Amino acid sequence: MINEQSAAQSAAILSFTPAALDKLVEVMAEQDASDSYLRISASATPQGGVEYAFGLEDEVGDDDTSIEGGSVKALVDEGSISLITGSSIDYVEGFQRSGFVISNPNFAGGCACGGGGCGCGG
Repeated sequence: MINEQSAAQSAAILSFTPAALDKLVEVMAEQDASDSYLRISASATPQGGVEYAFGLEDEVGDDDTSIEGGSVKALVDEGSISLITGSSIDYVEGFQRSGFVISNPNFAGGCACGGGGCGCGG
């Protein structure tokens, strides 16, 4: 069963900053995937942190929660919901590094994504 969330419920699970939405729209358009869903997965690490993975999906799976993030449609699988709830995704550009940053109140330490991988230190 597909679990579609209201805007308020979606924001409680996961929110996007305007900078993150702009960059996601740009990247998805470059990949000719503007109508796709952004897949966000999370798994616990042995060190007590969380590791994130982003991908693109064309269809919603049976155990997915669909999240409307403004101009981006996201999917979170059932196993990732408890690890992601309350998180915010931002995109930052800096002199030495640019990438997506995930602020997750459920885990201590900084979180960042870039170069194809995402992680959160414990």
